[in-house]
Amino acid sequence: MAEAKKGGWLKAAVVGVLGLGGGAAGTYTTALIDKVVKPPLPVANFAAAADGLTVTCQNHATGETGWWDFGDGSPLEPFTPSVPSVTHTYTKAGNYSIKLVVRNFTADENERSVGVEVGGGAKTGPRLLPRISTFAVSPVSSASVAPATFRLTADVSDADNCVFDYGDGRLEVAGGGRIDRLVTFDKPGAFPIQLMAHNATAAAKQAQSVKVDAPAEGTLVAVLRVLDSGTRVERQTHNETVAVPAPKDSRRAAFTRAIPARPGAVLVSAVAAGNVAGVRNLRVEVSADRKSAVVTGEWAGKGGSDVLVPVQLVEERTTTVQGMPETITGVFATFGSRTTLTLPLPPAPTGIANPRRKMSLEIRQSGPAGTGRVVAAAPDVTFPWTGRVAAFVPVRAEVVGGQVVLTAGN
Repeated sequence: MAEAKKGGWLKAAVVGVLGLGGGAAGTYTTALIDKVVKPPLPVANFAAAADGLTVTCQNHATGETGWWDFGDGSPLEPFTPSVPSVTHTYTKAGNYSIKLVVRNFTADENERSVGVEVGGGAKTGPRLLPRISTFAVSPVSSASVAPATFRLTADVSDADNCVFDYGDGRLEVAGGGRIDRLVTFDKPGAFPIQLMAHNATAAAKQAQSVKVDAPAEGTLVAVLRVLDSGTRVERQTHNETVAVPAPKDSRRAAFTRAIPARPGAVLVSAVAAGNVAGVRNLRVEVSADRKSAVVTGEWAGKGGSDVLVPVQLVEERTTTVQGMPETITGVFATFGSRTTLTLPLPPAPTGIANPRRKMSLEIRQSGPAGTGRVVAAAPDVTFPWTGRVAAFVPVRAEVVGGQVVLTAGN
């Protein structure tokens, strides 16, 4: 009963945050929760509407900190969870990509980008309705017994985001386009799986049901866990202005100013953004530690006015990315004779550098009344791998074409 209440609360909270009744959904992807309590992942969810050169972003996001990038080289704007909307005015018409990055207090990060066309003095026209085609749910192995993994595929167009409701209290958010993902149900039951596609103005939905049976005594189940990690490098361009006051003594006209990089970022380049009147021998350089830009020169202005030096900075921010473990399971059709089982590997994450994948493998044998035991295990497996079940049945595993192929028996 407690688990059911927890699942219902989680579902209600995520539905409320994402605005599934009409707004666009967020863009983070959660893997399977492996019975580890963690703080909620942040959701970079917002809807953007243009009126002339001004864009209004309705804030539906969660997270503790973050920033808005309006894609025109202007300074990043801080994200404030309690502010319902933010506006930004562009200097010229065109197509821009607005990005929101949010983080929670454990440094989990999520981002979303929305394209917007501004200019012409007219409001943006209505979006096309989202479309879902070829939504299919298929079991990984011939017997769908707990724990059972299913493969979900779909083609989604004209949608910013998709939300999966797995019918057991779990929600998962993904982007549009071609969808290919795996989901595992740990317990027996019937589960209605719904796929909802959203853009800023409309939604579409399709559903399919799956049934997971309890395993018969003696059933052998292979359990593969996959954990992906790496680093993400983001590059931002923005402008800063250095004010050079008129010196009291014209013989001491030399100046040095430092522009610090933003927290967590390092500088790639720094240049003067255009011709600057009133300054001689102007130099803009990145410091040796790449944490600041150093602006030097000599004041040569007229009268007692300050001289403003515009500087364009390019920064890089590197963050560590680690997903939740994904679980893929399959059932050996027979035991005692040679049998083969194929487990599909989840696709490697995109947009990260230095990708690392850690995998573990277990083979479990079901006992009476829902009990079971591990009969072979490789907590940090590398392939090809060889083990034994019940001390006498050999099991071999290798990666073939994006799948783990297990063979039991001689």
